[in-house]
Amino acid sequence: MERYISTYRPLNMVFIAVAQWLCAYFLDAKAILPDLVTGGLYWLMTGTAACTAFGYWVNDLLDKERDILNNGTVSDIHSLPLAVIYVHLFVFVCIAIGCGFMLGTWFIGLFVVTLLALFLYSRWLKNIAVIGNVIVALLCYCSTYSVYVLFPSIDSMLLIYFALLATATTLFREMVKDAEDIEGDGQTGAKTLPIIVGLKAVNIGVYALILVLMPTIIVLVASHRAYFEGTLLYLYYIYTFLFILVPFFKVAMDVRYAATKEEYTDISALLKYIFFTGILSILFF
Repeated sequence: MERYISTYRPLNMVFIAVAQWLCAYFLDAKAILPDLVTGGLYWLMTGTAACTAFGYWVNDLLDKERDILNNGTVSDIHSLPLAVIYVHLFVFVCIAIGCGFMLGTWFIGLFVVTLLALFLYSRWLKNIAVIGNVIVALLCYCSTYSVYVLFPSIDSMLLIYFALLATATTLFREMVKDAEDIEGDGQTGAKTLPIIVGLKAVNIGVYALILVLMPTIIVLVASHRAYFEGTLLYLYYIYTFLFILVPFFKVAMDVRYAATKEEYTDISALLKYIFFTGILSILFF
């Protein structure tokens, strides 16, 4: 059972669900818990989770050879009969589209486009430099923006900040993961960014993007002072500095000279940590 559950990347799915819930509740000054139920938040979270599971399973199904080269092992879904895997994928699609019907036409379109994008990503787009990385980052943005569509009373400026933070972190992590998997990707014919321009160029690119993002975060966080009074404002500043800016600075320093798979693995884990601490900073509101 534990191996089966691991195929869903439960920690990642929890991150996404928590981010959506926190955005809906804490970024809307008038939100109350019953409104989250009647407003359809849990349908959105369920549909998003179904799309995410679909993406993981399709990717694992199509990536058997590459997983062996990169990780020395394959996903546990390959221990299941192929028919069972297809049934799972069909159920994920039905759940996602069903949740879309419960929420309205826009969300049906969102989930259909998301499912299609995830399939195309796993089948072709992840092998194309930059395109695959951007697709995943945009899907991350959509998972956050969809909360605003469902609850228009959410503070749009705050949502843009947290969506930017999540999207940028996801983009950087996807670029780092491509660098981490360069050996297997190259042997299976992928044309990811590290394969085309080299690891050094990717390192400099991520480094430069982080150095651009950090002052942007500082400016946006400084603009949030209107939401706080007294000590809480300084606690928010300290939290952002210690748990978002400092880790980003470490990523920038580490990625600048990274060269081994182990170093990229550590950087990827640190970016996941930043994603989580960024989500938790919503609690200040």
